[in-house]
Amino acid sequence: MQTLSRTSLFQRVTLTLSFLAISTLALAQPKSDEPRKDKIDWNQPIAVASIASIDRVLDDVDYMFSTIDKPEYPAMIKGFLAQYRNLEGIDKTRPLGAFVFLKEGISPQPEVVGFIPIKDLDALKTTLEEVGIFLNPVPDQENRYTVALPQFSLHLKMAHDYAFVQIKSEALDRDFYNPDEFTKPLAEKYDIAASLLLKNVPEPMRMMAVDLASARIDDQLQKKESETDLQFESRKATTMMIFKQFQTIAKEGAALTFGYELSREKKQILLHFGIDAKPGTDLTKQLEALSQKASQYSYLNATDSDVLGYTIVPLHKDIEQKMLLDVIEQSKSNVPPVFFGSEANPGPAAKVFKSAESTVKSGKLDAHIKLVQNGDEKLALIGALKLQEAASFREGLQEFFDLISQAEDTKGIKANVAEVEGVVIHQISPDNVKNNARDIFGENPVIFLGCSDTECWVAMGEPSSLELLSASISAAAKQGKQTKPGSPFLFSLKFASILPLASQKNKDPEFVESAKVAFATGGDLVTFSPKITASQFSLNLELGEGFIRLFSLAIANR
Repeated sequence: MQTLSRTSLFQRVTLTLSFLAISTLALAQPKSDEPRKDKIDWNQPIAVASIASIDRVLDDVDYMFSTIDKPEYPAMIKGFLAQYRNLEGIDKTRPLGAFVFLKEGISPQPEVVGFIPIKDLDALKTTLEEVGIFLNPVPDQENRYTVALPQFSLHLKMAHDYAFVQIKSEALDRDFYNPDEFTKPLAEKYDIAASLLLKNVPEPMRMMAVDLASARIDDQLQKKESETDLQFESRKATTMMIFKQFQTIAKEGAALTFGYELSREKKQILLHFGIDAKPGTDLTKQLEALSQKASQYSYLNATDSDVLGYTIVPLHKDIEQKMLLDVIEQSKSNVPPVFFGSEANPGPAAKVFKSAESTVKSGKLDAHIKLVQNGDEKLALIGALKLQEAASFREGLQEFFDLISQAEDTKGIKANVAEVEGVVIHQISPDNVKNNARDIFGENPVIFLGCSDTECWVAMGEPSSLELLSASISAAAKQGKQTKPGSPFLFSLKFASILPLASQKNKDPEFVESAKVAFATGGDLVTFSPKITASQFSLNLELGEGFIRLFSLAIANR
């Protein structure tokens, strides 16, 4: 499996979820009339959605509004439930939700059945009767009931201390599995969750999803008039790579799971999307290999930067490598020949281009970029890129700055302004900096460049950003080998750091003021990252407690 970039991950997840949802819910006809070789257990759900418990939801509501000191809102909800005997009869400590089954037949159709945990059926009957709803047993059918509503009736079947509910009576004519088997793993991690159980979807239907995807790809993979040959080949290769991953997941995936958790303990919101692999498959082997890989910059902590991003970007030989090598080749024409030297005695440009070409040919780019506070509401940009033959790049860079510094007019270029951990740093003071850049980096931003034996560093900001760059280089020397396996990329943002820019642009002042209140005591960190184990790949979005305050304020201020 290729190392994953953010863009390709989003594409893969989107296509996978879309195509599998289409195949499961649309349910086209099978390819042939041959009987299925594998025996299908029609009582197994192909999907489950669950809420961890009513008590968990009420506790979440308490926590949400406690962050803005508004206890009256949870009290209103509890007062409302009190009018309905606090839902007496329902077990408010266990999960409730719905199953999706396949209705047995030549062309199986989806069938949704709700389930509610019951503590005392007689007490529930009394609760319903107080609001004019009647629970009546079905004659001569054990554990079967009808629920008479004003406009229609529901049918109910009791099993495993759960009430299974559906509009059609025949939908309950099956032997239900205990919902705890499916909901317990979800409730242990999430407040609300939904899972598409691929392992329970008949193989012919999963392969139908692959056929449907293949047909759509054939229709879309036609060269557009506006595309160059390279753009078309790049789009084609990317699409086919996505399709292969989708095909693997459809065949060897066990489940697709979406989960939401509001954690009082962690003071955060978590949104999770995960793909579980069937044991002993090639997908498991791919995930196991990927779980050992990491960006060289995964030692960086999101809490230390206002904005942080690191990633490994795969470069395919016939697409990205070709494109980048063409760019490098074209760039050579803009460099004076004197900087190239000769084959026997290469000049600084030749050494820099040699390293750049070797890096591209390595098949991946491993880099990071971050924004950190640098003075009064200004930021500094700091980044690094892992290089192949970095010593050649370093030597060429040093020679270039040494040559420029000997000129009468150095045009704002200074060589050897600092040295940190063996990295010699040079300075460039650009002219005509755009106002947008000044808003972020200060009135007189400068650029610092330096190179070690493994990577190239860059910083942009006010001159004081040199200290921040030096600190980053020192941290890399001490922590650079402490990478986190299974961390190919990460993006994080401290939301409060962009509020001054929003204020300057006068964008939605009411929202900006609410955000300032919500993030005044912290909790503004947003983190988006994967977690990879030998059995699961997941994407995770984490929002700090400030966002819980922001959402609560939005409700309270309506």
